[in-house]
Amino acid sequence: MGFWEALISGVVQGVAEFLPISSSGHLVILHKLMGIKEPEIFFDIFLHLGTLAAIFIVFGREIVESVTTKKRIGFLILLSSAVTFIIALIFIKNIEAAFSNVRTVGIMLVVTGIWLIAGNLMRFIPRDSIKNIRVARDQFLLSKNCEGMTVFKASLIGLAQGIAVLPGISRSGATISTGLFLGLDAQAAAKFSFLLSIPAIIGAFLFKIKETGFNLPGMNVNYFIGFFISCIVGVLSLKLLLRVLYKNKFHWFGVYCILAGLVVFLFLK
Repeated sequence: MGFWEALISGVVQGVAEFLPISSSGHLVILHKLMGIKEPEIFFDIFLHLGTLAAIFIVFGREIVESVTTKKRIGFLILLSSAVTFIIALIFIKNIEAAFSNVRTVGIMLVVTGIWLIAGNLMRFIPRDSIKNIRVARDQFLLSKNCEGMTVFKASLIGLAQGIAVLPGISRSGATISTGLFLGLDAQAAAKFSFLLSIPAIIGAFLFKIKETGFNLPGMNVNYFIGFFISCIVGVLSLKLLLRVLYKNKFHWFGVYCILAGLVVFLFLK
């Protein structure tokens, strides 16, 4: 991984991690275009750590609240993360194989696009015409500090995040769209989505370190260049996404993903 590859990868990661267009999918496509034949999974995790730092910068106050005054949110994040972990553990071999197949990424981008558009459309349907999906115990567990989040909703969002480990499925897009579909407002869905990414990114990093026997393969200064670039660009992208989400323009990312997915599937092999 050279300097320019690391720089460009950092920019792509910073943009695609928070904008719901799949950072992992775009990195697979980028590395394909760069002629990198083997998946740079460990380098990609370094890029994800950069965007993790961006989340701490933007959502620092909410992170502190989740372990202090709003512990129920912290509990629901852990519950949702446990669901994600189970899904990822079951399909880990298929996930690794998907990273080497760029056409699979194209298909998953189309799926992401449909998911984003469907989730955004739910915001415009009158609430009275939607049959609420609820479980009795969720009413008991509902806290005023949870902004409408319940155990049932957290579990489904965790399931969505588990599916999003496939390259081409946007993690932020899948979790935010699922939150919108379940009746959360844009602010609550976005906040929960990005808080939920913290244990997911840390878990992926620790898993990869263990898998490599604490031997960081080929790591050099370019890894840290990618880290810092993805962090800086990530902060800017995160703020942009929040503005777009609140202005009801989320579906345009879905249109982009469908078009990009079709181009990748038809022209890249």
